[in-house]
Amino acid sequence: MDTAKSALARAAERFDIPGEALGQTRITITGERRLFIEKHRGILEYGRELISVNCGRKILAVYGTKLDLVSMTSEELLITGEITRIEFQ
Repeated sequence: MDTAKSALARAAERFDIPGEALGQTRITITGERRLFIEKHRGILEYGRELISVNCGRKILAVYGTKLDLVSMTSEELLITGEITRIEFQ
């Protein structure tokens, strides 16, 4: 199954098909205070200075101060606060 997924990912890249069409996580950052995540797979850690989100193959770590999880559904998250760094782990 991983071979099929990687072949599909390579084909999507070659034909410039957006990753979200393949079910990949989409991250939208607005300025330094708002981060919207679509197709996440859950919150792993939640605090005022760090929020970790399962994005499937990677973990997205959002660092900052006064971080707040404003809204969350089974597929979407909205994080606000003073975002200082975003890192894939």
